[in-house]
Amino acid sequence: MTNLREKITDAALKPTPSERKVIRVLLDQYPRSGLGSMARLAEQAGVSDPTIMRLVKKLGFAGYPDFQEALLSEMDQRLRSPITLLQPRAHHNQDDAWGLYLQDSGRTLQETQSLTQPEDVRVLVDWILDSRHQVYCFGGRLSSFLAGYLVSHLRLLRPGCHTLEDNAQLPDRMHDIQRQDVVLLFDYRRYQTQALRVATAAKARNARIVLFTDVYVSPLRELADLIISAPVESVSAFDTLVPALAQVEALIASLTQRSTNLNDRLEAIDSLRAGFAAHLLEEK
Repeated sequence: MTNLREKITDAALKPTPSERKVIRVLLDQYPRSGLGSMARLAEQAGVSDPTIMRLVKKLGFAGYPDFQEALLSEMDQRLRSPITLLQPRAHHNQDDAWGLYLQDSGRTLQETQSLTQPEDVRVLVDWILDSRHQVYCFGGRLSSFLAGYLVSHLRLLRPGCHTLEDNAQLPDRMHDIQRQDVVLLFDYRRYQTQALRVATAAKARNARIVLFTDVYVSPLRELADLIISAPVESVSAFDTLVPALAQVEALIASLTQRSTNLNDRLEAIDSLRAGFAAHLLEEK
């Protein structure tokens, strides 16, 4: 039986951009955000009450109270599930930390998939593959490696991809951002002031902001045109970026699948690399 969360993320739903904002809020704080008032949900998503009603009816409910009742019913069934009740809660031996962390990473990847809206992925891929506009990536103190890793791959797929680095040249690079350029921001708790400054400046230049973040309250959410969320909690004392890295690699795979003339571009790049002896070890 299809649960409510699966209905919300079903591509056949075909939500409007405003409805996708509501879905994003529902998924990020599922099911809590759907249990409050409709006005509160509309405020969190930045939409009107009628938008909530249209989405609820698309999901097959007569009204918002019916939608909430379905949420409560699903919660009740989950709490009564033997699988849920039997989940181990005992303290794990410290020697199991390695295996426990890897096992928990599998759980977070499943949760990441449930946060994904197919339409968001389609829009994101369309934006990045539109070579009429430049692409810029910026990351925080711990997430900057995600921005750099993504840009390294994007440059193989298309021209005009740049890393925005947190240094003295950052304002100069920001000046080059034009209307409809795409700025990909990686910002996870603890959120950084510099990321907010980059988002604000890019928005002022009419760029499109794509925010890769956690499921909490990044101050960049209000500025973002598209939000890609990932869980960050882990069994470690530190937040995890494993789901975020998986999202980046899934994005690269999606872009590769959709790219045209990719073979010709890669062959030309490899030819130039050979001329520069870019690789220490070459196949004989």
